Amino acid sequence: MADPEPEGDDLSWNSLPDHIVVQIFSYLSLQDKFRASFVCKTWNDCFHFPVLWRDFVFIVENNDEKEAIRHQKCLEMHGAHLKHVLMKVDQSEQICRTIARDILNGIANLTNRKLSSIKIDFTGENPLFYAGAEFVQSLKLLFGRNPEALETPMHSLVNVDLSGMPVAFDDEMLNLLSQNHPLLESLNLLNKVLVCKVSANCIFQLVKKCRKLKKLFVFHSSMSDNTLVALAEDDRAPLEELGISCRREEKYGTDLSSEAWQQLVTKLPDLKVMLSFDHTCPLHRVSQIMKPEIPVHVLNLQTFTMIYEEVTQATSFYKNTLEVVVLQTRNSSELERALVNLARRCAQLHTLCVYCVLKKDVVDEILALRPKMKEDKTYILKWQAQAEPWVVGVEEGD
Repeated sequence: MADPEPEGDDLSWNSLPDHIVVQIFSYLSLQDKFRASFVCKTWNDCFHFPVLWRDFVFIVENNDEKEAIRHQKCLEMHGAHLKHVLMKVDQSEQICRTIARDILNGIANLTNRKLSSIKIDFTGENPLFYAGAEFVQSLKLLFGRNPEALETPMHSLVNVDLSGMPVAFDDEMLNLLSQNHPLLESLNLLNKVLVCKVSANCIFQLVKKCRKLKKLFVFHSSMSDNTLVALAEDDRAPLEELGISCRREEKYGTDLSSEAWQQLVTKLPDLKVMLSFDHTCPLHRVSQIMKPEIPVHVLNLQTFTMIYEEVTQATSFYKNTLEVVVLQTRNSSELERALVNLARRCAQLHTLCVYCVLKKDVVDEILALRPKMKEDKTYILKWQAQAEPWVVGVEEGD
């Protein structure tokens, strides 16, 4: 016989088990958590459960002073529980930038810091001439050694993603990171800053000190043969992903040698490389930097120029490894032939995004050659009907 349904107070919200309330709280914003914590004593107790503060998102996107106070209270009461932090900062507002820096400084000075992962994303328009130098100072404090007053040694950062910050990082900041966080496993520096100030020697020293590094994303100008050779050393964790972006600095840059690439790939046959070129990279450098020894799995050619020769070269070099291709270019009959050849020969290709208008029959042929890509909708292909050139359609995935 079924148990009778609970009546009266048994049906109230404050009778929910603690783990259910905590689960509900995990979906709420900081502001909503605060409000919900005042419902009853049980909910207030749940608000302070450490599990709610291990993975935390600081959203700094308005100039509400009360929100700033809430952030500071969180750090004071629960900062020691923070392990994985995501910060979203509206860079267009001075007050938001100030609050975000205060949060970083507060985390840096926590007495029992357990932070292992941090990711910072800027939103909003970048103010004119804003270079984010004050954020670099806050990151230096975060990456540097703890003050002597701290009770216990800090935990090493494991994952650092600064790709969402259009800020000019420097060698001093990254030297502090490598010196004080030797257990680092993932580092992403591929932001949208105009000029990269991180030297090749700085990244080489970081690779030498951080022996557990598994994922590294940097600009080509910050790489060197010495770094590739260091990544191939025996007494370190095998690198899994290497992302390299090429920009205006390559005009006078130095190539990574085929010999160094070969040494790395021989040691790490499962390595996946992402190679990117933007519109500021001199076109003649694209074919020079792409070498057949590189195991390129992801290729971004966002040059806005005629690059059918480079697509043909990539097909020839990377037909056994290429999985994702993104092109921002101008169309031509040569490009369309190169794309069909790419789809035909690259057996691992599962994502193709082409940001120019192609002929409809070319799009159809590409999708016929890659039916799984069509089925999964992992493509963006714009087409123009030949019979009616004014009709433009878009074939794209979700």
